[in-house]
Amino acid sequence: MKPTKKKKTQKNKMSNKICDLLGSAILCAVAIVNIPKIMAYISGAIYKNSVKSSNAKKNDDDWGPIIEKKK
Repeated sequence: MKPTKKKKTQKNKMSNKICDLLGSAILCAVAIVNIPKIMAYISGAIYKNSVKSSNAKKNDDDWGPIIEKKK
């Protein structure tokens, strides 16, 4: 017996739901593993750039000893 169109569409719907669930689970697992690594990398890069820019704005020439002439 050949399956009727109704049974065939029910099988397609079921397989589509299973594929959607499986794909969502895989995507979630990949995101859980990769997002913390990406966030650590990006936050480190942002911090380094902010430190570089704040250090560049400071005038570092004022740290030497002051030499005064005696009168």
